[in-house]
Amino acid sequence: MSKRKFHKYVIPLTTISLLLLTNSLSFITPAQAKKARPRPSVVERIKRFFFGTRPGGVARGRKRGGAVRGRGATSGPCRRLKQPLIALVPSTKNGVPFVEQTISQSPTFWFYIPPLPVTQANAEFVLMDEDGKDIYSAIFPLQSKPGIISLQLPSNFTSLETNKNYRWIFSAICNPEDRSADIIVNGWLKHTPVNSKLSRELQLTPEKERISVYTQNRLWYETLTNLAKLREQNPQDETIKADWSTVLQLMDLPENTPHTWTPYTLPAADKTSMTKLGGM
Repeated sequence: MSKRKFHKYVIPLTTISLLLLTNSLSFITPAQAKKARPRPSVVERIKRFFFGTRPGGVARGRKRGGAVRGRGATSGPCRRLKQPLIALVPSTKNGVPFVEQTISQSPTFWFYIPPLPVTQANAEFVLMDEDGKDIYSAIFPLQSKPGIISLQLPSNFTSLETNKNYRWIFSAICNPEDRSADIIVNGWLKHTPVNSKLSRELQLTPEKERISVYTQNRLWYETLTNLAKLREQNPQDETIKADWSTVLQLMDLPENTPHTWTPYTLPAADKTSMTKLGGM
């Protein structure tokens, strides 16, 4: 064989290396490739709640309440508020809450209470069905200090119906004799069923890691409540502490808002025993 003919069959070393590398990559399994990609953090997953559309429907309601009820009072203590009442829910850039899904029969609701210019204030929480019928309502005293609160529906609350939308309204009552001066935030939620895949994921996932399941399934109420529970149970965990702090920043709360919260268990769902204030 001549030298010229021999050169026709010589493969450059760089080409051989490239072929070997390509061949070795072809044996990487999908599981290995998935493992190689870094998983998004809790905060990155939670930020996704603030973008896009929702299975529950279009955004409706008002996340921040710094004014008065629709009738509009021209005077009163609540007109002097320096900070708004805020619902801790994702919203559009215009402050309209998204219709968030929940799998809970009695979800926990979260709010920021601003400093109120009254010595003793009450609050009202109302939950209505799509037809505007009250399915739960209660008036209860607020503690005097401002900050974050959580509202847990009572154990005897009538379960939410699957695939139904519900409207919630939270009011801070500054003047029980003039309910037009209430500070109000409102929004919507949709109760969604737990399918077999989600049920299996929740059963197989340790409690400390379930927040990833909640965020993956776009369950806001479970996500925030679960993160708060982790923060309470692991006070020395710096990662959880930082995640909780960042999520509160996403809520656009006033500076220096304490990162602790006051839990409220709402009164029993028995309208005949509810205390009604003036003007109701």
